[in-house]
Amino acid sequence: MRGATECAKRLKLLFGSLRSRLGKPGHLPSGDPIMQLLLGILSRDTPESKASEGLDRLRATVVDYNELRVIPPIELAETLGDFPDARLKCEDISRALNAIFALEHTVSLERLSGMSRKEAQTYLDKIDGLEAYTRARIRLLGVRQHAIPLDEAMWALARREKIVAAKCTLDEAQQFLERYVAEEDAVDFVALFKKHAWNELGSAVRKGQVERIRSVPPDRSTRNMLQMVSLGVALDGADDLLPEAGELDVLGSEAGIEGHAEPGGAALGAAATAVAGRARDARPSRRAAAQVQTVARKRSETSRRAGGGAARPSGARPRSSARRARKQDARRKKGARRAGKMATRSR
Repeated sequence: MRGATECAKRLKLLFGSLRSRLGKPGHLPSGDPIMQLLLGILSRDTPESKASEGLDRLRATVVDYNELRVIPPIELAETLGDFPDARLKCEDISRALNAIFALEHTVSLERLSGMSRKEAQTYLDKIDGLEAYTRARIRLLGVRQHAIPLDEAMWALARREKIVAAKCTLDEAQQFLERYVAEEDAVDFVALFKKHAWNELGSAVRKGQVERIRSVPPDRSTRNMLQMVSLGVALDGADDLLPEAGELDVLGSEAGIEGHAEPGGAALGAAATAVAGRARDARPSRRAAAQVQTVARKRSETSRRAGGGAARPSGARPRSSARRARKQDARRKKGARRAGKMATRSR
């Protein structure tokens, strides 16, 4: 990072100032990596107290985290009620919990406790729906590894106080602070800096005047949806992707396909979505994924026969016949040119 030495000096002065002014920090809730995952997603742009209230609402409606995993995001958002970016955060929660279930066959991150810092960071990078702040929070408060999570208010204040470079990314800012804040001081620094940041910039965060922290949006491509089905990952928002004309009877008779006809890749995507929607709480086998492809192929052929695909001009030859005819025409023209050259030479 450019100007790292000066940033490190300002960081040391700021930490000392916070300790003298704010005294002993209040403890942030720690333990249970899944709880830290939920709090991280909920608190990236809200104070800790409001995030805890939101978590209590979600946990009050379910028995365990696995039940929370299978509830559609729109229902989770209704449970949260008046909460900033409720729908987007609930989609991230659902994506993350389903990704963990696909890897662990249970909703648990206990495996992280036996990993090194680098291994834990690599593992968390694979979980869909998590951004840099939540990943760092899980490591610090869930697994007790060294990390410095920065929410929106903390990230904005860090750049304003010039303890990190103004143009650095959130990942770069957190990695820089990890190097210059001692591991034994990490929890105290995060608690003090979080309190100070929300006192200074809480209003700006609520008005959307600071840079937002967002997770990477899901890949809705047909290829990715089929991969998710074959791996047993439920597709979040699959119900929203079904055609309005009616539900697709994807796993019906192999001989005939009923319902809305869609040619090509659209049928493939709709089939994958329908299968995932029916298998939210069960891991589909490879046979299910193969069945999706078979059904989609038959749908495409059926729609072409019924006139749903691109119409071929009357009298037009099939593609294979037309290709052979073009090759034959090219050979005849080449032969004619050769004959003309030989006739010219003989003269």
